[in-house]
Amino acid sequence: MNQTLQTATLDNGITLLGEFLPSVESVSVSFHVAAGSLCDSFMNHTVNRSCCGLATLTGELMLRGAGNRNSKQLIASLDNAGVQWSQSVSMSHGSFAGAMVSRQLPESLKIYADILRRPLLDKEQFDPARQVVLQNLAGTEDDPTHRTMLALRKSHYPSPWGLPSEGTSADVHNLQHSDVQAFVTRFIQPQDMVISVAGRLDWPEFTKQIDVLFGDWQGQSPEPVTNGDRGKKTCHVPYDSQQTHIALAWDVPPYRDPDSLQATAALAVLGGGSSSRLFTEVREKRGLCYSVSAGYQTQRDIAAAMAYSGTTADRAQETLDVMLHEIASLPGTITNEELDRVKARAKSGLVMQQESTAARAGAMARQWFHLGRIRSLAEDLERLDKLTVESIEQWLAQNPLTEVTTVSLGRNPLEVPDAVSP
Repeated sequence: MNQTLQTATLDNGITLLGEFLPSVESVSVSFHVAAGSLCDSFMNHTVNRSCCGLATLTGELMLRGAGNRNSKQLIASLDNAGVQWSQSVSMSHGSFAGAMVSRQLPESLKIYADILRRPLLDKEQFDPARQVVLQNLAGTEDDPTHRTMLALRKSHYPSPWGLPSEGTSADVHNLQHSDVQAFVTRFIQPQDMVISVAGRLDWPEFTKQIDVLFGDWQGQSPEPVTNGDRGKKTCHVPYDSQQTHIALAWDVPPYRDPDSLQATAALAVLGGGSSSRLFTEVREKRGLCYSVSAGYQTQRDIAAAMAYSGTTADRAQETLDVMLHEIASLPGTITNEELDRVKARAKSGLVMQQESTAARAGAMARQWFHLGRIRSLAEDLERLDKLTVESIEQWLAQNPLTEVTTVSLGRNPLEVPDAVSP
């Protein structure tokens, strides 16, 4: 498949990424600014209190009026242009995205320029915006699975990487309007910003318009993150329930490391789908749990493998024991049949991604953040073709797993071994 991939960089540091998709009539654009939840930790020192959730609240308030439009007018402008819009916050970025028919792109870019460069930050909209964030938190903080995974991140990652990107209710309650103003001034900057677009696209016209809208925007370079300490390797969260939730994490190479492909393939064999080792052994054969899986989570410089299971209190210890046994038993046992399934699923995902302009815009931005370049579909498929059982096993042998962070949430703590061994 021939791909038309484009890149450009404005003088102020904004990176533009583009892919022309001739088979569609739509286009998606996403703006990624280096103002993710990691920046909350910088604000802690400025205001002398915890600000976990400030990036999320800022993103919500920025969409409540910009340029010469109030909150209602701004949303109406996006809707009138037929924009399917979204806003999100990750550890590293605050993101604003929209999908639309291609002829609406020029007008939509003007709206997004107002959102990023001229947000009103209306004080009267601050409390309603905060209530939206608190309502979202109320829907997740009571979810035991979510609580378990938050505790796992906090225990396994060095601070501040383990903080919840969505924030905490206690901190969001204490945030002030001036905190949002300070956050925008300090972190909504053009440096390290990525604008990614995919679909039916006139690239020269797009870059010209972006330069007009954003080229004169000046700011300051983002501050480097200083890693703190990690949490305890074993953590139990008391929770009065007949269920017990178990989560495990261990270090693996980040996405930018060439060995990450070996690690993610091994994880897919272990816990990726209903044919995986964990699903087959823990759920199907033994009936120990109602849910079990393993996956990969990466930042630019650190990454973790994470496994989860939800089970009953009386079967929790056996569930943990079998999970650890399956993890430790993986090296030396991977089959060609298992790898073929992993490759088929990965290739299907890559090909289907090409059919969604929003997926392509997001994927290009993520690859640029991690790699500093965009890989073509042909290159990604070739990497998968070159993946072998031998290469995975060699990586596993050179990187023996000895330490796992273990978190349980339920009535009683579980017995956790000091080291992992088959």
